[in-house]
Amino acid sequence: MRERVGETRVRGLTVPVAHPTPGVITRIKIQTPSGLLLPTIILAVVCAFLGGCGFAQSKKDGEKLLAKHFQTISTNGYDAAMADYGAPFFQKISKDEWGKTLARLASKLGTYQSHTITGWRVFKNAGTFGAGTTVSLQCQVTYSKYSATESFTLFKGITDSDYKIVGHFINSDGLLKE
Repeated sequence: MRERVGETRVRGLTVPVAHPTPGVITRIKIQTPSGLLLPTIILAVVCAFLGGCGFAQSKKDGEKLLAKHFQTISTNGYDAAMADYGAPFFQKISKDEWGKTLARLASKLGTYQSHTITGWRVFKNAGTFGAGTTVSLQCQVTYSKYSATESFTLFKGITDSDYKIVGHFINSDGLLKE
C-alpha cells in the first residue's frame, strides 16, 4: 500500500494527514501546542461546574415560581396571581383583560388540581427582555374538567430579585369543547 503523507495547518495547529490509496480508511491525528492543552482543559472544567450549577438553580427557582403561581390561583384567584407576571407580559394585554381571560379558561377547564413539569430550558444572556436569565418551562396541568399543556417563559434581570412570567401559553382540547 502506498501512502502520501503531508501536513495541513488548521487554525494554527499542524495536522499530519496521510492520503492513502482509494478505498483505505484515513486516520487524522491533531497535535495541539502543549502549552495550550492544560489551560484549555482547566477552563472547560471550570465553565462546566460554574455554568451547570447556575442553570440548575435557575430551573429550581422557576419551578418555585410556578408552584407559587398555581397555589395562588387555587387559593386566592386570578387577580392575586397577576403579581407573578412581569411588565413585558402586560405590554400586549392589560392585567384586567388577562384576568378575564384566565377566568374564562377556568370556566372551560375547571379548577386547578395539579401540575407536572415536562420540559425546561435555561438561557443566560442579553435578549429581548434585557440582560439576565430566561427560563422556559413546559407543564402538564390537570384541571377538574380537562387537562392542558401550558408553557411559561420566565425572566429574571441581572438586578431583579425574583423571576416573573413574561410569556404564558395554554393549549387544551377543552378550549374547543366548551
